[in-house]
Amino acid sequence: MNKSQKLVRTALLLAIAIAIQALGRSFPQISQVIVGSVVNATLIVAAYSCGVSWAVLLGTLTPMLALIIGQLPSPMAPFVPFIIIGNILFVLVFGIISNKVKSLKYIAIVIGAFIKFGFLYLAASKLIHVFKLGIPPKVASKLIIMMGIPQLITALIGGFIALILVNALVRRKVISSNHKVY
Repeated sequence: MNKSQKLVRTALLLAIAIAIQALGRSFPQISQVIVGSVVNATLIVAAYSCGVSWAVLLGTLTPMLALIIGQLPSPMAPFVPFIIIGNILFVLVFGIISNKVKSLKYIAIVIGAFIKFGFLYLAASKLIHVFKLGIPPKVASKLIIMMGIPQLITALIGGFIALILVNALVRRKVISSNHKVY
């Protein structure tokens, strides 16, 4: 797959992520679990089908756009870099492990999800105070909840949804089964 094809595929995945974020903003009933799971699924599909560098780009853009469209409340703006790092950790771990042994892609999702969750929880509970981000106490307490177990759940659900999609795309020969993630 050439660079322009990867760009188009990544842009399509970004459009899917933005659409679900906009729906989440417009319909609060669509919970963090649904929005987060779909966004995490786009990250893993991008990593598998386009490569980790494209997934890193997608993982960088999605939280910034969530803030812009209002899916992420504006008082949480100082936390966006931590979400970006969490996304990058998720796709890097998936890429490194699944690139070494393809049969470990499910294990890669689990390990990546735990690392993302661990980092985001640490950032929400400790690092925001270390870096004195000025996040109001009420927002900080909600942030700890949002960046806790829901992050683990959404990363796991999104990762496994992505692998189901990837397997279907491989069967239909849309993407190659011997694709290198890096």
